Amino acid sequence: MKLEIERLQLNLSAAERDRALLSIGTDQASVNPNILLDESYMGRLYRVANILALLGQNALEDKTIGSIGLGKIKYNVIDFWNISRIGESCSRRMCEVRVKTKATISSSLMVSYKEGSESVFMCSQCKRKACRVCCAGGGALLLQNYIREEPNCNGLLSHSSQVDRTANHSVILDTVICKKCCHKIILDALALDYVRVLISSRRRARAYSAANMALDEVMGSSFLDGLPDRSHPYRNQQGVKVLEQLLSGEKSLAEFPFASFLHPVETAKDSAPFLSLLTPLDSGSWHSYWKAPLNTTSVDFVIVLDTLSDVKGVILIVSPCGYSEADAPMVQIRVSKKLEREERSFIGKWDVQSLISSSPEFYGPEKSGRDNKLPRHIKFPFTNPVRCRIVQITLSLPLQRPGSSSMNFDKDINLLSLDDTPFPQETRSFEAAMPRDPCLHAKRIVIAGSPANEEVGLRSSQSTDQINYINRLNQTPQLRFKVPIEAERLMYHDLVLEQYLPPSLPLLAGFQLDAFNAIKPRITHLPSSDADVLDISITSLEDRHISPAVLCIQVSAIQEGKGSKMVPIAEYRLPETKPGTPMFFDFPKQIQTRRICFKLVGDVSAFADDTTEQDGSGFRAPPANLSLSNKIKLYQYSYNHYDT
Repeated sequence: MKLEIERLQLNLSAAERDRALLSIGTDQASVNPNILLDESYMGRLYRVANILALLGQNALEDKTIGSIGLGKIKYNVIDFWNISRIGESCSRRMCEVRVKTKATISSSLMVSYKEGSESVFMCSQCKRKACRVCCAGGGALLLQNYIREEPNCNGLLSHSSQVDRTANHSVILDTVICKKCCHKIILDALALDYVRVLISSRRRARAYSAANMALDEVMGSSFLDGLPDRSHPYRNQQGVKVLEQLLSGEKSLAEFPFASFLHPVETAKDSAPFLSLLTPLDSGSWHSYWKAPLNTTSVDFVIVLDTLSDVKGVILIVSPCGYSEADAPMVQIRVSKKLEREERSFIGKWDVQSLISSSPEFYGPEKSGRDNKLPRHIKFPFTNPVRCRIVQITLSLPLQRPGSSSMNFDKDINLLSLDDTPFPQETRSFEAAMPRDPCLHAKRIVIAGSPANEEVGLRSSQSTDQINYINRLNQTPQLRFKVPIEAERLMYHDLVLEQYLPPSLPLLAGFQLDAFNAIKPRITHLPSSDADVLDISITSLEDRHISPAVLCIQVSAIQEGKGSKMVPIAEYRLPETKPGTPMFFDFPKQIQTRRICFKLVGDVSAFADDTTEQDGSGFRAPPANLSLSNKIKLYQYSYNHYDT
């Protein structure tokens, strides 16, 4: 356990740990610490650790709530677990307990441990002085008192030392007990809870890092930099109002994550991510915008809408840098209902330069003081609403740019001129004012319209065969017939079920499974920090999204002509539903067999029985409510369900 704690504190993954072992000639497969513990002890340790997590959570909540208005809580040098590091030993100066002998460690390590080890505490049990290394964690006395008070916990502790049963939980956290007065299973439970905390912290840190990376792909690094920026003109409700004015009563159909790009888009290194084109107006820094690499003259934005929609137009939000004569793009729009490029219908082509020629506000950087105005935008309306799911927008730079091949050689060049260049002076001055390297750029893309009717969309997107198949699925519960079995056998804590069938039976179509009654404990370890004590959303985030508990059923059977070995049939993920709910699972194809096997796999350890149904004799792992006994029933169809 201490090696695992060191690994987690060094932020090493299990794969990195295995590679480190291989580098010193140790095969990780040969290291199995589980053989050092018997099954009965592991069951008791599992239950004690779960009790410790609940007691610690309650005690910290009481202390936190009781200190409201009294300032910040001051904790002792000894934390809830007080797990000593590898090589850390007793100070032996004023300590009277002296649990550990002096170890040979490096001088740098001794310096880092010196400050904590020099502190002296008084054991609440034996009244002897103890250093920090010889003291158990703050949760030890809390757990020891509880186990002795509760009649359902008989047998978890073996010795009969007396403890104070009238002690307050919040007061117990401020007291100290030495390791000689603490039961071994409690010390192991503290180490187990600490490992759970470190694992949870690592998972949350990785999830937070992954979320930042995903956010950076959408908004760019400027998003976090723009959070405290109060100069954003469309923050909060202002952005919603501005969008409503832009859409003129229509709905925005292409906002990430409900809509996205079908293919990645070429993006310059110093540009905002291309996904930022579909983000809401009030997100990210207003000064950032997307732009293509300098040598790119044409870019295709293939946008997939959330659902089949009636599109009435596209709105292009102009970048803060504005347009110029050289980078005002040509815009082409195509739409389709299918992914195939050949299916896309041409809607129209617009020259932005001609659209903004009479509007000088589109040129150059955006001026400040536009808080009460709409952002600079260009609308590309459709003649009639078009029902589609794919919208392709192509931006391209004009082939003829001012000062390049757009010159009229008959009128603009004076071949008899004695100047250094035959080109007129006004052209040279115009070129100097224009950027040398024009590129494609945009701030946002907004697609206006309304979602198509769901019923119409369903009928148009699905074939007649699919609709008939769905209708048959809705009627099949009345056509299923239970298949009798000769015998069944449970194995491996009732997680594996084998059923034996008579020889003269029709083809099997599937099985029915009644949902389990096991629960998922909301609190499995102490909070990793003081700020997380009353934060329920952190536990919910971890359980639902970071490390959700998933159960699956693996089905295998002995089939004729394939020997006596079990042949895999399918694996089904079990949904979350109310206990006892019947769930029906069809096989990929009908099978005929004499023996079929069901195996429950997945995060079995994440579930537990209801604490009111547990006795004090010990803990059963896995939970009894995950038993497959009387849970699975085979069925057949009254007709060939797979051929109709």
